[in-house]
Amino acid sequence: MSEPSRRTVLRSIGAGTGAVAASAAWVPSAAAAHPTTTAGDNPVVRENRAPGSDQWAVGCAETRGVDPHRPQIQGRAARDSVAPGEPLRLHLTAPGAESVTVAIYRLGHYGGARARHLLTETATPGLWSRAIPATWVSGLYLAVLTTPAGHRAHTPFVVHEPARNSALLHVVSGEPGADASVGRWLEEEGYDVTYATAADLRARRVDPARAKAVVTAGTAVRGPRVVHLDRPSALSEPGRTKETARRAAAEALEAVGVSRSRS
Repeated sequence: MSEPSRRTVLRSIGAGTGAVAASAAWVPSAAAAHPTTTAGDNPVVRENRAPGSDQWAVGCAETRGVDPHRPQIQGRAARDSVAPGEPLRLHLTAPGAESVTVAIYRLGHYGGARARHLLTETATPGLWSRAIPATWVSGLYLAVLTTPAGHRAHTPFVVHEPARNSALLHVVSGEPGADASVGRWLEEEGYDVTYATAADLRARRVDPARAKAVVTAGTAVRGPRVVHLDRPSALSEPGRTKETARRAAAEALEAVGVSRSRS
């Protein structure tokens, strides 16, 4: 996968979540007492053992990007964060196309493949809706939209799990590339992590007290248990990864009592 293709996707991820950072959500100092998740019980570790795929990117399968001024295909999520059992609704626009392909990927490490393919369906432009399966682990997701002519666009969204305790809650920042880079690094290192938007916290769809600490690459959340990562792209973005940044991030999480486990 070429660097321009990666960056195009990462820009779309950031653009899709930017609105949630308009006002900060406060995370209180006290976390709810809950059992510590062991490596064997970590859903993220199990998830990342699944086969990965890099076929989500622009350029794969002879696809190409859209015209930024008159895009050949677009997708807008009715909500940028959904829970298992809730519907994911995408408003699809594809001028001149009678059908499009919708493929869903979960971003992560997956042995270096960086994503896992979950489903592919043919849809007609308009409203496309599917319920989030209970088996989809909380994380960063992409709806990969492709026209018959090969034009491709991406719509990012988050799957949150309101009832699950975790060591870390990753609140997406809305900054280009940052969320994907942080998420891939956390999952590569085996952290027990769930995901949410700042809007989820403000609307109380997700309770940050279910996590030992909150991690973010932006300023959408604040509080004594929030770890701000100021060099997110250096954590896992190809060509920009720095071991010093990865070590500093791990030490910051250790300081709030959160350790990693690759097993």
